[in-house]
Amino acid sequence: MTAVEPSDATLDSHRSASSFRDPNSHVIVGDTVTRIFEARAAVDAQAFLDSSLFADLVRDNMVDAPSSTSTGPDGRLILEHEVIENWNHPWEWTWSMLRDAALLHLDLLLRSAPHGWSMSDATSFNIVFTNGKPIFIDHGSFVRRSDDEAWWAYTQFCEHFLYPLMVATYTGAQLAPLLRGGFARVSLNDAHAFLKTHKRKRGVVKYVLLPHAAANRSDMTVDQVSESTSAMSTEIYVKILEGLHKTISGLEAPGGVSTWSGYADRSHYTHGALAEKVEFVDRVVAATSPGTVLDMGANDGHFSMVAAKHATHVIAADGDPLVVDRLYMSPTPDNLLPLVQDATNPSPSMGWRSAERTGFFERISPDMVLSLAVFHHVVFTGGVPVRQLGVWMSELDADFIVEFVHREDGKVQHLLSRKTDPDTFEYDLDSFLASCEPHFELVEKQTLSNGTRSMLHLTRR
Repeated sequence: MTAVEPSDATLDSHRSASSFRDPNSHVIVGDTVTRIFEARAAVDAQAFLDSSLFADLVRDNMVDAPSSTSTGPDGRLILEHEVIENWNHPWEWTWSMLRDAALLHLDLLLRSAPHGWSMSDATSFNIVFTNGKPIFIDHGSFVRRSDDEAWWAYTQFCEHFLYPLMVATYTGAQLAPLLRGGFARVSLNDAHAFLKTHKRKRGVVKYVLLPHAAANRSDMTVDQVSESTSAMSTEIYVKILEGLHKTISGLEAPGGVSTWSGYADRSHYTHGALAEKVEFVDRVVAATSPGTVLDMGANDGHFSMVAAKHATHVIAADGDPLVVDRLYMSPTPDNLLPLVQDATNPSPSMGWRSAERTGFFERISPDMVLSLAVFHHVVFTGGVPVRQLGVWMSELDADFIVEFVHREDGKVQHLLSRKTDPDTFEYDLDSFLASCEPHFELVEKQTLSNGTRSMLHLTRR
């Protein structure tokens, strides 16, 4: 077990930068994750851990299970957890991932209510995706509930789950900018601005228009804005939870066509070239057996799943939320994690002191990166010079499999045709390799049979 000093100053110096909002518990992250409950909260926390409810939730893979528990001499309760690899934040989830996280939260509340338990908060940060599904990780959120108590976390649940889902469903707005800009939440005022013309849609009147009208009436108190902020019996509390569950279950994922949703037909390859690409990726990943593979620009995840046969973890990242959502909803191996992520605009560090939620490339430490037919988009659409690619790659401290699309390829020619002076763009294989040379060794190069694309295996120097 990780040693924990009793001094508050020492504990604070090791405390996770995201663990300061709960006065009753905090987290220390090292080789393991240590959650410490203060003595005033330890009795209830231990009672929850000892309950049949907790055992059932762990058995059903809804809640993260501690690997060990102990009690300190000062009365603190100490839980040890295995580190969850490839931590992810709500603005990196797809619509279906956020919906599943919302339903998990409601399912936990519904299962807890008959046992006299509830949760003190309803933030989406209490959930992380691992092994292909959401899991709840904040044991300190579980609190005892009396039979006539308000559900004070109602507004937070709406802001973190219900409103973002409704706005995305009814307006087509993308979740990533919504949740990044609002630090994982959409306020009632913003939900009203988005949804006031959608009053006939499921849940809009009940959960948005009426609460907004009530909140803006001068003769209404805060406690009167929502029925959930008043004392209620367990029966009424459960009915509110069931109503939210029904509403969210009835929402449909935004459909339509996106930039890359029709790209997966791979019609730009000959059959032979596609088979060669698959063989190259499969062979190199199998030979290196990396811990974590990051497929940057994964599209439908075809090559992510090739890599998943040989890697411990695979992150299938793409900036198009529609294709990532389709991948999440399709059958995938448990070691594959789809995330919405744009290489040219990755998730930054956010929150208190810009350290509360770390940026994507600070959290993710891949051993290998797949960059398959991506860099020509980074150059011609993202405006990144070729000479900067090698530096960016070196900062990830990983080996790379690159599919370099040559200038004469039809896809590059299409991008160049939209430029007023295409000859000014420096873009060719030699320039790309020159940018990589100070940082990488070229282990293997294979030109595909279509003649316009090359597969490269680059290892760190």
